[in-house]
Amino acid sequence: MRIIDTKGQQCPAPLIATKRALKGSDRGDSFEVITDNKTALDNISRFLTDNKTTYSVTEKNGVWTITVTKSDQDVTLTNAEVYCAPEIPHFSQGDFIIVFNSDKMGEGEEELGRLLMTNFIKAIQDLDVLPGKMIFYNNGVKLGSLDSPVYEHLKEIEKMGVGMLFCATCAKYYSLEEKIKVGTLSNMFEIAQVMASAGNIIKP
Repeated sequence: MRIIDTKGQQCPAPLIATKRALKGSDRGDSFEVITDNKTALDNISRFLTDNKTTYSVTEKNGVWTITVTKSDQDVTLTNAEVYCAPEIPHFSQGDFIIVFNSDKMGEGEEELGRLLMTNFIKAIQDLDVLPGKMIFYNNGVKLGSLDSPVYEHLKEIEKMGVGMLFCATCAKYYSLEEKIKVGTLSNMFEIAQVMASAGNIIKP
């Protein structure tokens, strides 16, 4: 049985992981979601109940295991984030932006660089304070392509309220205008304005 371990994560991360697993499951399939956050447990339970999804819960030493079985009937997967209170850390944004000028992280082997970048973007979803915006230019625009390994993660981060700007000139150069379906294709003037007004700029 597939296990989704969300221990140490706060809502909406466990909820989004549950929604993703439910969407990717076939009818009748089961999976387990593990959480040590009572608020996340309550919100996941409401989400599953509202979507008429069968589940059961067990608890041991403050850790809950939710066993979920996808229904045989079609259900509407409502927006998971609406189940989380607005005061939770994931809905606050800091005075910093993250800029990506490459689809790899650091120097060295390309395969390792791509793996590090994937892990870095996954980690953004679990930050207590999210970036104000994320900017992509040069090779970095490839991260927003439909066939990028981090595309779905970027979509989830965008749903959390993080604006994303992709250099339109760069997208055109790499013939990706039709493949970038996350964020907004932007111009360098707007990108320069956002970078100039940011309190801090992080470049992985």
